[in-house]
Amino acid sequence: MISAAIGASALAADTVVLRVGDQKGGNRSLLEISGYAKDLPYKIEWSEFPAAAPILEALNAGALDVGYTGDLSFLTVYAAGAPIKAIGGTRSDARTQAILVRQDSPIKAIADLKGKRLAGTRGGWGQFLIDATLEKAGYKIDDATFAPLGPVDAKIALVAGSIDAWAVWEPYVSYATLKDNARIVANGEGLTPTVTFIVASDSAIATKRAAVQDLVQRLNKARLWSLDHLPEYAKNTAELTKLPEDVLLSAYKAQRTSPIAIDENIKEVQEASDRATRYGILSKKLDINKAVDRSFTAAANSN
Repeated sequence: MISAAIGASALAADTVVLRVGDQKGGNRSLLEISGYAKDLPYKIEWSEFPAAAPILEALNAGALDVGYTGDLSFLTVYAAGAPIKAIGGTRSDARTQAILVRQDSPIKAIADLKGKRLAGTRGGWGQFLIDATLEKAGYKIDDATFAPLGPVDAKIALVAGSIDAWAVWEPYVSYATLKDNARIVANGEGLTPTVTFIVASDSAIATKRAAVQDLVQRLNKARLWSLDHLPEYAKNTAELTKLPEDVLLSAYKAQRTSPIAIDENIKEVQEASDRATRYGILSKKLDINKAVDRSFTAAANSN
């Protein structure tokens, strides 16, 4: 009995644990409902976050191994020296990044944003979309006031009227339009790649590589499965997160999120990165090639 107990404990000690940060339960739900969470040769410890910034903080601090974050949020933290790399990713329809106003707002078009108080995530999609939209309208970035707020605080501020508009992404866009009667006055079409990266710490890449590689491949396969099963995906995520099912289905239908390889796709991210540096969102010009690890895509292609 003693030897059996020792054997079992030694086996348990050898089990790799991947600590994975998720946004609004999307990837956890995706793996579970698609069936790709079955027979994992490692254990996943999921943590849910409202946006990219806290995921990246946890990755930087060594509290997570893998996370799922927008391209610019990732690059903001990478530029500051965080030991992380983008190893996989997805692309969504750029129109699912949007600037929202209240139903009764006098703001009817992009031109009306001048002089207004606009909220969004600092160093991420929100700030970039605001700056890019103002530039598109022929304004300077400081022709409006930027209010750096995360999604939870920005939603409250918009409803309360303490901000004039809010730049955000799905499923917040669908929630605001379906439940809070918000209106869309601008979107990210032609302005942003809308790429979300699977990001891993350098430590996890070095010490848990096989498990990280397997997770990326499962997520990619599950993404492709989801495109033909959006109602099931939305229902499962709703049960997991308590978000309204109609909101999630609206978000998923609009996004049509598909997996991408870390290859030619990053040219568009390089262009967005250069613009973000010009806007002052990124502290310095970055070479995206150094921020990504292409070996995970290469390994997937060889299988």
